Amino acid sequence: MPSDLKKDQAEQLRKHFDDVKENVNNENEEIDVLSLPSRKEKYKKKTAEPEVKQKEIDEKRNKRKKQRVRFPLVRILLMLFFLLVILVLTYPSWIERLNL
Repeated sequence: MPSDLKKDQAEQLRKHFDDVKENVNNENEEIDVLSLPSRKEKYKKKTAEPEVKQKEIDEKRNKRKKQRVRFPLVRILLMLFFLLVILVLTYPSWIERLNL
């Protein structure tokens, strides 16, 4: 059984390499460069309708508003974390002052 599996794997690899060789041979054929479109035409951005542009702008604004809402909460949590770290580090000194 294991020997059959190895033979099958080798056969699949041979087929794969044969396909690769055929593709390389096909790529070596000459391409008429003059018949290709220019880069400007190929990558030209399609102009959208004004309504679509306005919708995209509105979506971007909404995303910005959502991000702004998150940041104050993060700032508050960050400040509380730093305050906690400072309190833990200074605990020995202020606990002594309170005991006296």
